[in-house]
Amino acid sequence: MIPNRSPWLAQLNRTRPTTPLGDHVAADVAIVGAGIAGAVTAYFTLRDTMNSVVLLEADRVAHGATGHNAGQIVSYFERPFETIVKEFGLEMANEGQRAIESAWGLLDEILADTNLQTPVYRFQGYAGCATLEQVVEHLEENKDRIAGGLASETILLAQESKWEELLPLEYKGLYSVVPQADVLALLETQDMRYMALISSAKGCMNSALFTEELIGYLLSTYGGRFSLYEESPVAKVKLSEDRAVLDVRSHHVEARRVVLATNGFEQFHIENESGSDIDTKFHHLVQGRIGYMAAYLESMNAPPTAISYFPKDASVSGDPTGEAYFYLTRRPHDEGEGDAKNLVCAGGPEQVLPNHALYTRSDHFREDIRESLDEFLRSTYHHYPNPATEYAFSWHGLMGYTPGGLRRIGIEPCNPVLLYNLGCNGVGILPSIHGGKRLARILAGETLERSIFDPVDQRCMI
Repeated sequence: MIPNRSPWLAQLNRTRPTTPLGDHVAADVAIVGAGIAGAVTAYFTLRDTMNSVVLLEADRVAHGATGHNAGQIVSYFERPFETIVKEFGLEMANEGQRAIESAWGLLDEILADTNLQTPVYRFQGYAGCATLEQVVEHLEENKDRIAGGLASETILLAQESKWEELLPLEYKGLYSVVPQADVLALLETQDMRYMALISSAKGCMNSALFTEELIGYLLSTYGGRFSLYEESPVAKVKLSEDRAVLDVRSHHVEARRVVLATNGFEQFHIENESGSDIDTKFHHLVQGRIGYMAAYLESMNAPPTAISYFPKDASVSGDPTGEAYFYLTRRPHDEGEGDAKNLVCAGGPEQVLPNHALYTRSDHFREDIRESLDEFLRSTYHHYPNPATEYAFSWHGLMGYTPGGLRRIGIEPCNPVLLYNLGCNGVGILPSIHGGKRLARILAGETLERSIFDPVDQRCMI
């Protein structure tokens, strides 16, 4: 039996006491969920407005998806960019991409303003492609990025693939041709299936440690306007025309606005007393998926990186959940003793959580998924030790996926008292940060331009 043990939570070393809600309270803004999305939303709201904020967490700070993720910082969407262009138009799609990429600057801003000590590693990351179709998808994205004023990604094709002969002339200049050995070296593999790579800015950090540190900063800096209550699960959100009341066990929280920044969407209900039903639509807005990851320690003999691998199909990948790719990250890991080590994390397998099913964090790690991750590392990552090493950590976490694969950031159309910053869709750190800033602007009274992240797929039937 393999326990669910996350390396990010293992590094918290938290000393702050847990304070559950023990009375009725009131605030200008109530935020549900004290992961990175809720914490950053609270940060920008407190910094940029005079609103008071109460942050409610069913468990403890950062112990949900934020403490059970892969820690990757990436700016791509987990759906083809050309489909976003077709749905929203070139201008809005590129503005959405630009918004996510701008979150790098917001992250820098937070770190500079708060003097947090969480290490953030930045580098050029890579994605390996095994089919021409995968490459064409990225070439189309490059065309759209350039047309919208964004920087193009670097695409390298292996000479041995002969794919250049099959590509239309319209893609000329959007890629370079190099020996396959160069592609494989950057992908850190000897797997000859990979004939191309895409390079883009990536990073990694312990988002749980970042969130815990940020919460500590908010408590010490905005103590008069900020309250945090952990082990305080919300059972119901009741909305009226100008306020919200949140039921938390035998107490309630009253607020002028409420922000949902949580993957615990099956745990509570929304009662709209001032318009159409929201609850039914909300519970179909986000679908739960359980992501699985494992990690081991090795000598610090290589720099931080993040690499994704896209084989030809899921059956080739060997993932029992049917996912068609794997990824790994590598970064320094401080155990507080002995020689410095790198932590190598592998992930990719996911399991869909059926509607109304409850995710249990204490469930053990699936043996078949652990075997698939081991096979991936053994066959792909050329630094993987032989014989195999013991995994130091194996963990899983609940992620929220929206039907359209885009984070939901903004005002609920059925009742503007309710706002969202949710739906990580597998890559949630930068979208969470952008979402926190965008919501703070809304809470400050700004009227913003339409966005691909607006919760429009819940339009009310009047």
